[in-house]
Amino acid sequence: MTTPYDAAWRLLFSFPVMPRDLLTGFVPWAWTKELDPRTLEERPGSQVSNGLSQRHQDCVWEARFHDRQGSILAALEFQSTVDHTMAVRMLVYTAMMYQRRLRSRTPPGGQGTSSKPEPPEEQDVTTGPDRPDNRESPPREAPDGSAPEPLPSVVPIVLYHGKAQWQAGKDMAGLCAPPAEGLAPYQPAQRYFLLDLRRYPAPLPEGRNLFAILVRLVQSRRLEDEATVVDELIEWLHEETAPEDLGRAFLAWMGYAHVPEWRQGMDWPVLKDWREAGTMLRESVNEWTTKWMAQGRAEGQARVMRRQAARKFGPEFADRLDERLAEIEDPERVVEVSDWLLECESGEELLARVEGLCESSAPGDGAAPSS
Repeated sequence: MTTPYDAAWRLLFSFPVMPRDLLTGFVPWAWTKELDPRTLEERPGSQVSNGLSQRHQDCVWEARFHDRQGSILAALEFQSTVDHTMAVRMLVYTAMMYQRRLRSRTPPGGQGTSSKPEPPEEQDVTTGPDRPDNRESPPREAPDGSAPEPLPSVVPIVLYHGKAQWQAGKDMAGLCAPPAEGLAPYQPAQRYFLLDLRRYPAPLPEGRNLFAILVRLVQSRRLEDEATVVDELIEWLHEETAPEDLGRAFLAWMGYAHVPEWRQGMDWPVLKDWREAGTMLRESVNEWTTKWMAQGRAEGQARVMRRQAARKFGPEFADRLDERLAEIEDPERVVEVSDWLLECESGEELLARVEGLCESSAPGDGAAPSS
C-alpha cells in the first residue's frame, strides 16, 4: 500500500528536472554527459511478470544518447531504512523491466510493433510445465525487416536518506556463498549505485541543480539551515519559471517525507497559491524558530531545575518533578517553575504547585495556574 511518504517522493520525481539533475550532477560516469535530457521519458514503475507476479519500482526514467544508439533506464528506489536484500530487489526489477520491453517490442520513440496486447487467437496461453512463467517470445523484427533495437542499459539507483549507516551489500556477491569452481560466470552480477543523501560529501555539484537543493535539505542540521535552503529553492523555482505543480510537489515532500526533529508535530502549511509560498514559508520558519528556541530553553531550564531540586529536596523528589514537567507542553510555563523552586520550602509544596500547573495545562482547561 502506498503511503503519503512514498507518494511524496514519487510525485517529486515525476518531474523530468529531478532525474535530469540527478543523472547529470551526481552519477559519476562520463556517459551521463552523452545523454540527451530532452528525451527523458517516465516509464511504468509497476511491473507484471508472465506468471502475474507484481513488483513496484518507485520511479523509472529513460533517456537516449545524443550521438549513438541505445538508451539508459534509470531505476530509482527511495529508502529511509537499510534493506540487506536490496541487491535482489533491484535485480528482480531489472529483469521485469526487460520482460516488459520484450513484450512491447516497440523501440522508445520509434514506430515498431504495437505495444497493445496480441489478439486472443495469437496469444500463447499455455500454462503448466509446457509454459514456464519466465518464458519470453523472441523479439520480432522491425516492420522493415531489420533487427529489433537492442534492449536499453539499466542503472539501478538507491536514494538513501536514513540516519543509520548503509551497510547492505551493493551486489549479489554480498548475499551469495562463493560459487564453486567454474560457476562464477553463471552467477547474477548486477550492482546498484547507492546515493547516501545524508552523507553525500561536499562540495555538491555547482550550478543550478535542483537535486543538489534536495540533498542540502536532507542534510540540514538546524532549522536555520533548512530555512536558508528553502529560500534558495523558492528563488530557483521562480527564476526557472518552473511549473506551479513542481513547487507544490516540493512542499508535499517537505510535509510528508522530509520531517526532521525540529518540525515533528508542527503543522506544515497547505498552500493553494504557489506565488504566496515564499511569504508563507518565511513566516512559518520564523514561527518554528521561535517555538524551537523556546523549547530548547525550556528543556535546558528543566535540566537545571532537576539538578537544583535534587540538591535541595533529594534525588527521589527530583525524579517525581521530572515526570510532572514532561506533561507540560507550554515552554513558558516550564520556565515559571524555576521561580517556584526558589520560593517553596518543601518538595511537596513545589510538587503540588506543578501538579496544579499540569491540570491547568490540560486540553480544554483555560484556568490560570495557582501561585
